[in-house]
Amino acid sequence: MFRRSNSLIVLLILMWGNCSYAQSELIFHVPDFPPYTFEKDNKIQGIGIELVDRILKEAGFQYSLKLVPNYGIAVQDVKTGSSDGFFLASQNAERDKIAVFSNLGVINRWCWFLPAISTLNPKDAIFKTKARVGTFLNTHTHKWLMENGYSVTGSPKIDSLLEMLRISRINVIFLDEAVFLESISKAGEKPESYKKVVQSETHFGIYISKDYLSKNPGVMEKISAAIKKTAPHEN
Repeated sequence: MFRRSNSLIVLLILMWGNCSYAQSELIFHVPDFPPYTFEKDNKIQGIGIELVDRILKEAGFQYSLKLVPNYGIAVQDVKTGSSDGFFLASQNAERDKIAVFSNLGVINRWCWFLPAISTLNPKDAIFKTKARVGTFLNTHTHKWLMENGYSVTGSPKIDSLLEMLRISRINVIFLDEAVFLESISKAGEKPESYKKVVQSETHFGIYISKDYLSKNPGVMEKISAAIKKTAPHEN
């Protein structure tokens, strides 16, 4: 009887340990990237936070958030193991090496924004040699510009980019559409003050580290199922 009791206790301890391990809290480091993720009134918020919160609640996961200055730091924190993932993010090969992408169904439009009076055209062959481009440092847009041979002057803040455009330090901004439109609205400017040229459309998603997923099997399946129930199919 004593041996059976001991065996039962050991079994219960193992079951409890496995259960709590499977419920390991997800730690996300998210970039300062309004209107998707930003801090206001000492609270991290934004449309990206609202979307992912619904998904993770549906999946039954606890999580915590920390705001970091940019995507480069968010990616580095996953590499070093200080966070388990980040969002909202578009997919690329560098990120795929360390984490698994889950498509949220939200479209991310990369656009060129120029003053309405500008004669530059992103579709012209000479644009790449003529344009002085501004974007957020260490973002996917920044990497794409550098890989494709554009002259890039980056900035960590949208306010800085807008000011650089006003004083002609740059003559075009390359950013996510929603980010730019939200920023000029806050600045009291109107969209018709700018020309917009869409470069591409990709999908936003959640990245969760491969290390976390290897220790917490089944997590991505639960998140994918929750996305199907809660996330929009398109934006």
